[in-house]
Amino acid sequence: GARLDKEAGNLRLTVGDTSLLLHPLGPNQFFLDHNGRRVNVAAIKHKDRIFVDIDSVLLELKEATEENVAGGAGDHGADPDKIFAPMPGKIVKICVELGQEVNPKQQMVIVEAMKMENPVLCRAKGTVKAINFKDGDQVDTESPIIELELLKE
Repeated sequence: GARLDKEAGNLRLTVGDTSLLLHPLGPNQFFLDHNGRRVNVAAIKHKDRIFVDIDSVLLELKEATEENVAGGAGDHGADPDKIFAPMPGKIVKICVELGQEVNPKQQMVIVEAMKMENPVLCRAKGTVKAINFKDGDQVDTESPIIELELLKE
């Protein structure tokens, strides 16, 4: 398991035999020294999720609750016809237009959160039937940014 201990104003993260010292940079922002290399870490909590950004690699951690252990009501994996923001943020750019055909892994929208641009990819083949936001809009994780008409293979 992993342990997090406070140590002289810093946080020490211990995972197995590895121990890392996190130095606070500001609210939700840290840096750590990993074998002499400085790595930036940002963390933000939203509802039951904690998003951790380590050197531009985004991890989404879910707190274990009855609901998400049972089946994940908040997870949008069951809605391949809708594109949601991975975390609350601002839309930087909508990359598709109404009526456009899209394919899995195609970049649909870029959402900026924690000063990071996060591309959101398509999960199914379809046609864009609705774009519910525009560039510059603030979004949460509950409202679909883009809705698709799925194409039957």
